[in-house]
Amino acid sequence: MRKFTSFLSLALVLITVFFMSLLHILFFNPQFAFMTLDRGWIVTYRNEKYLNTNLETLSSQVGSTFTKGDVVTLNYNRPIEQINEPFPYLMFKTQHCAYEVFLDGELIASADTNARTDNSFVGIGYNLVPLGSDYVGKKLSIKLYVTENGTRSDLVSPKLGNFDDLVRYLAHSVMFPFLTSIFLIVFGIVFFAISLLFYLRTSGVFPQLISSIICILLGLWMITAFDVSIFFMNKTISTTVEYTAMYLIVPSMYLLVQQLHKRLDSFPILLLGASTFAFSIFFLLLHALGFVHLIHFAHAYYIFALISIIVILCYDFFDFRSKTKNYSIKLTMFGLTVLCASLVIYPIIDISYKVVDYRQLHIAKILIPFGSLFFVFTQLLNYFIFMTRSYAQRKEYASLAQIAYVDNLTGLPNRASSDKKLMELSNSNKDYSIISLDLNGLKDVNDNSGHPAGDRLLKDFADALSSTFKDTGECFRIGGDEFIVTTDFTDKNRLDELLKILTNKLAELDDTDPEINHSVSFGYANNTETEEKNSHTVLMLADKRMYDYKRKHYAAISDKA
Repeated sequence: MRKFTSFLSLALVLITVFFMSLLHILFFNPQFAFMTLDRGWIVTYRNEKYLNTNLETLSSQVGSTFTKGDVVTLNYNRPIEQINEPFPYLMFKTQHCAYEVFLDGELIASADTNARTDNSFVGIGYNLVPLGSDYVGKKLSIKLYVTENGTRSDLVSPKLGNFDDLVRYLAHSVMFPFLTSIFLIVFGIVFFAISLLFYLRTSGVFPQLISSIICILLGLWMITAFDVSIFFMNKTISTTVEYTAMYLIVPSMYLLVQQLHKRLDSFPILLLGASTFAFSIFFLLLHALGFVHLIHFAHAYYIFALISIIVILCYDFFDFRSKTKNYSIKLTMFGLTVLCASLVIYPIIDISYKVVDYRQLHIAKILIPFGSLFFVFTQLLNYFIFMTRSYAQRKEYASLAQIAYVDNLTGLPNRASSDKKLMELSNSNKDYSIISLDLNGLKDVNDNSGHPAGDRLLKDFADALSSTFKDTGECFRIGGDEFIVTTDFTDKNRLDELLKILTNKLAELDDTDPEINHSVSFGYANNTETEEKNSHTVLMLADKRMYDYKRKHYAAISDKA
């Protein structure tokens, strides 16, 4: 528990420092003053006029929502004043509405008016309309054509100002979510690529792949939900991306929870995840085909989302109460829980019709990015744990490979390695030779001088053998006193020369260590000498010649005795 407390404190400090630094570095100071048209509107709706209206509280007069086909006319009751800006623009936000903008009854801009007849989808977002140079003293009028049922009736107050200042205002007012969303998308893509690389090489990485997808979806949703995407995509595409990302976040969370709890009964989580995913894909398909637009399923989706949050909290509670030592699972679930808790505010705001723009609610601009960043911190820490474990596993694997394929005493490749090499030679089209070697008198050394002396004989011989053939072949210890060498050389004179060098080195060892007799019997053969072109036959022939040599060696010793 102490580790989690320390991590939580560190994450809070880092996120706070990050946020405060952004506020300081990216402080917004407009070059020109801009004007907010918040009061003094005359609203015409269903043949009724509402005077001196504040558009942000319009719902108190006309009801909380508009209906598809409604026409809402907004007339500003005072002429536009001079604002002394080189590029004056009108900025206003629309939700599922086509619009026309007039100055003194003259049309200066329009958008999406075809949706009134062809049922095409119109999204949510800000619009920037140039006023031209002769706007002063003219009266502004905006006509909205509602294209979806349930469209919010409250509107964000339009603003007049310099184009650059208005764009900077839009970005700065949601700077924390804006930069957080970019970070999430970039981090998610990089994290996905790294995780995919590990996934192809090792196991246990699938949860990290899912986590990276969740980060990408969160970034896409946040950058569109906070209307920052106006800088690079139109509002219809932006709204489609927003709802698509939102609909896929919950199924991804279910999949992550299921992957983290494979040992438990995963049927409930699989059922909920499959249901949510099927819901999302079905309605995204209906939207793509133009039958029903996806905004109409948002409230049903929120029910699924709230259920998922409860399920994730239950699993997280179970993890903390369980005696498992898998901190990776606990950490990921903790980050997921904090993320879910921060996202709860989104359906609450949407269902309650509290605000029409997240800029109007500071807690939304802070809490949702905070939860997302906290989830990223848990993934980074989890990734560090994974890398540490992977490094330890690689060291363990290398150690096991050392045991499996290398002789512990001499350091030469062992019988398993020689079998692998012989199989490669059998499948090769190259000529090769195999030298079979057998130490003379190892048993006598062990019996008379002890096993330490026998081990010394084996190590000294292995060193002499490997130094002799280090550039010309591969040496293996295949048994107690049995060795083989494989080489590309098939010339008898060259092989005899190398074996003579080995014999001389053993004679030098006799001088430096007279307690032990350093002697070896050997025989060699190459693949051109056998009818069956396989390494086993060549080795058998080399063994036969080695034993012939050994018999002559011991016969010579007997004659001397």
